[in-house]
Amino acid sequence: MSTSVGLSRVRVDYPRSGRVLDLEELELEPARITVVAGPSGSGKSTLGHALSGLLPFRGARARGEAFFAAGRVPIGARRPWQGVRGRAVRWIPQDPAGAFTPTRPVLPQMLEGTTPSPEREARLARLLKALGLPAAEELRRLCPFELSGGMIQRAALVSAFLPAPELVVADEPSSFLDPPRTLTLARIVTALSRDAGSAVLWITHDLRLAAAVADRVVLLEEGKVVEDGLPGPVLVPTGGSRYALVRASARMALPL
Repeated sequence: MSTSVGLSRVRVDYPRSGRVLDLEELELEPARITVVAGPSGSGKSTLGHALSGLLPFRGARARGEAFFAAGRVPIGARRPWQGVRGRAVRWIPQDPAGAFTPTRPVLPQMLEGTTPSPEREARLARLLKALGLPAAEELRRLCPFELSGGMIQRAALVSAFLPAPELVVADEPSSFLDPPRTLTLARIVTALSRDAGSAVLWITHDLRLAAAVADRVVLLEEGKVVEDGLPGPVLVPTGGSRYALVRASARMALPL
């Protein structure tokens, strides 16, 4: 997989809030993790929704395009996203349990949006083993409530990367984790991204996490990109940084 994905000429406005996202171009590279960070209300989640075909949302007025290997898709439309969402782009939610219906077996839910093939079965078996999950036949009868929270989270990761999508959007998937488990999650996502060749957009407000996991950091403020580059230069808390949260972190140890 060598084609980049991203957004072009995006403007998103909410009826009461006004403009919440204003981007000219954002291109994401395959097998690389781009962390989008920013304070609450900076447009992080709206950016993830735009890339995942989840706009319009709550009355949002959305203009612009997302682009994938198959072509460009208007972010404010619904029908053109059929066949794109769930295939070219997959989503990892904040709460991994929210990705599954509690009373349905886990495996059929993990396989939604994928095409049956010997290659898929072999890849599934390899990923399940690598992440320490039960074999496919066992997951075919187990429901989510019968698995631990850690297993459910890993199952959500396998589900996201199984079809080797062009893009995986991870919406603050470490929100409920302590630092050691956050770092473990980051390492798993990094390995899965490299294995699948998928670009990853990781949304967070945690600069320590950004320093630990990112190949690239994009900082948002009031819907606009204020910094974009390698983690080291972007996250150095110098007095000249345009990003208030980075300046405020001058006395913090950023690495996890």
